[in-house]
Amino acid sequence: MSYRTRIVLIGAGLSALLIVAALLGACGGAPPTPTPTPTRTPRPVETKTPIPTATPVPVPTDTPTPAFTPTPAPTATPAASPTPTVDTSIIVPARDPSVSPYTGLKPVDPRVLERRPMAIKVANQRSVQPQSGLDKADIVVESPIEYSETRYTALYQSQDAERVGSIRSARLIDLELPAIFDSVLAYSGGVQPVIDKLEASDFGKAVFNETDAGPGFYRDPQVVVPDNLFANTAKLAEVVAKKGQNARPTPSAGWVFSQSAPDGGSTASSVYLPYPLYKVKWTYDSATGRWNREMGGTPHVDRVTGQQLSAADVVVLAAPHVKTLILENHTVMEGEGQACLNCSVEIQLWGEGPAKVFRDGKVYEGKWIRPARRAPFRIVDAAGKDIPLKPGNSWWQVVPTEMKLTVAP
Repeated sequence: MSYRTRIVLIGAGLSALLIVAALLGACGGAPPTPTPTPTRTPRPVETKTPIPTATPVPVPTDTPTPAFTPTPAPTATPAASPTPTVDTSIIVPARDPSVSPYTGLKPVDPRVLERRPMAIKVANQRSVQPQSGLDKADIVVESPIEYSETRYTALYQSQDAERVGSIRSARLIDLELPAIFDSVLAYSGGVQPVIDKLEASDFGKAVFNETDAGPGFYRDPQVVVPDNLFANTAKLAEVVAKKGQNARPTPSAGWVFSQSAPDGGSTASSVYLPYPLYKVKWTYDSATGRWNREMGGTPHVDRVTGQQLSAADVVVLAAPHVKTLILENHTVMEGEGQACLNCSVEIQLWGEGPAKVFRDGKVYEGKWIRPARRAPFRIVDAAGKDIPLKPGNSWWQVVPTEMKLTVAP
């Protein structure tokens, strides 16, 4: 065989290989996958099943930090053991078992403080608005999810609500909130990777899906499926007790309260949060001393009462929002790379981040801190001192760190 003939045969072989590769690519390769944003801080290790991180980093010991440290009273003559004094204007639930750790109030029925709170997942798409029962929650957490929407995790202990919902599926942030609140989690469905993480978490036995909630959940035949699932908190509490998950909570919260507004802060008559789909505005009402909520440019009301939702405190928590490779709702990725529309969002509520507390017509700047999974979740000022909340219900608005708020004086 001549040299020229060998060259021709080799060239023909390479061409054939290129044609085969092109045909294989045209037959359907994997859709583009987004690359998660680098993690800012490693997730604190759970007690039961740690969540692996890309680069293992030593995690600080989960030793709760005191929420409030009394200052020794000054004395004219130094004593061997100075007697500490307590600022009586500050309400510290950790020192008074008759006070709710979530509201700073003494409930009408003190027995409710012995039951474990229930964090219930409530939807926020157009088909379920207005929702029911959010006005009875001690705390409502609003956080972004896929498709530019938000969803609520509503915490109930001090009051019961006969109708909470519509109830929908859990998200990754619900791996953090029950640990912060020491609550059970009640939800309906979810994609399998999220469900697996919840069930493997350190509160996995306190997870109640629709099949676990029994009479605590019910469907309203007058409402279109899947928006017709609701919870009755009193009945759900009975189910929680029967399953051995009822106990007085020991939340990892370091919140303190005060009846009067603390010193400092700036005047604030309203705050505007530009969530992409349903923008939120809170306006202070000096007549009631509360903040009234608007959503999408109109008052946000409770479906049962027809009354506008309000809060004693509005707490804005900024944290990194990282898109993961978990797909919500569909098996095919929508969008490309970081623009993936249906990728589940991991909200990193660990470490620390900026915080704003709105109460009594003022805004107090500070930061939230959570150095370890079961360490106190505290909201502190620049000096590291706890910013006291106003006794009553709170709304937590969780936002990306890059979101720009508009605060009117």
